[in-house]
Amino acid sequence: MESTSGLAIGDVAAATGLTVETIRIWERRYGRPKGIRLPSGHRRYSDADVRWLRRVAEALANGFRPAKIVPLSDQDLDQVLIKKSPAPPISPEVATLLESVRRFDRDRVLELLDQAHQRHGPIGLLQTVVSGMIESIGRSWADGALSIRHEHFASEVLEDFLRRIRGQVSLPKAAPTIIICTLPAETHGLGLQMVGVAVAAQGVRPLILGTGTPASEIVHAVRETQAKAVAISVSLATGGVSSDRLLADLRRELPAEIALLVGGRGARGVRRGPRGITYTADLNELAAWIKANL
Repeated sequence: MESTSGLAIGDVAAATGLTVETIRIWERRYGRPKGIRLPSGHRRYSDADVRWLRRVAEALANGFRPAKIVPLSDQDLDQVLIKKSPAPPISPEVATLLESVRRFDRDRVLELLDQAHQRHGPIGLLQTVVSGMIESIGRSWADGALSIRHEHFASEVLEDFLRRIRGQVSLPKAAPTIIICTLPAETHGLGLQMVGVAVAAQGVRPLILGTGTPASEIVHAVRETQAKAVAISVSLATGGVSSDRLLADLRRELPAEIALLVGGRGARGVRRGPRGITYTADLNELAAWIKANL
């Protein structure tokens, strides 16, 4: 009986946001990631392979091309990422949350998040605690201090918490609507829940369509709900030229009077984005845009 240890390529794609086709092309062209071939012909990949692919995805989202990044040694890739986005210090609040995540202590994580919400309010919570927590978990994962299981656990707890506090906001029936979603091939949905909380805190109704939403469905939803804007979240894993093309296509399909907002760590990087799109660097900018335009 063959060993099934390691991750299948579909699991690797889900964990990194890269496509199966991209991973296979890199393996053929650059010899990495080098999966272990089973007698059945299937390959299995290690946690180290996934960590490396996520670091490559981060570099690509910052505007680098695969031919420059994928062949680099681990040390050279580290230097590229450090120069582009040096690691910020971890706050005591976030450090305590990380320790609770490491222990899979759901009740303690929720308790700490509730306390942070009371101290900072919704936008402050998102900007100073939740964003810091996500950033630190990602870096700890890349460093090998945490694993996929810890990240998945943290994401599930955070999504549950953010849905709960968003549901506690009472909005008038006449509140304007913003549609919130991601582009096709994007599987990271935590950013949508963060945007939903930020939007509701500004008195605007968030309509979350989820991840991987085709442009045609977004356009139909705008017409059916009379939404005033569409907000797209782009992660590091999918940010790049292909996302720019999809955003440009969506901009052409949307009515001219509907604003298209784009945010997330993979939204723009060093690239010049398509015209007619408002890029928000953080949730404070999103809140300011809503206040000025809705």
